[in-house]
Amino acid sequence: MASSRPQRIQVQCPVQFTHEDGVTGQGIMLNVSMGGCAIQSDTPVFDNMLVTMQFTPATGKPPVTIEMGQVCWATLHEFGVKFLMVLPKERARLDRFLMTAVSASGPPPAAAA
Repeated sequence: MASSRPQRIQVQCPVQFTHEDGVTGQGIMLNVSMGGCAIQSDTPVFDNMLVTMQFTPATGKPPVTIEMGQVCWATLHEFGVKFLMVLPKERARLDRFLMTAVSASGPPPAAAA
């Protein structure tokens, strides 16, 4: 049975975020897709919190801003975010970043027959 979740690309990008309580944190984005990401951070967050986040895809590139995301799961030092609101210009930057990351990582492994 195929999963409807978009493919996650493994990355190591610095990320800054602010959650609905006004607390700002930073961390490392571990993986990302058009629909969400996983972040490693020492800043505590909780399930269902709303966050605004920004990450820099590469040196010299403008940051990608996610206007609104929702924490889907959280452990002590990692959490997952589902992207709820991404402006079209930011979505285009995210798409370019994902295409570049996929190209850099090479083709996916062959599926088992």
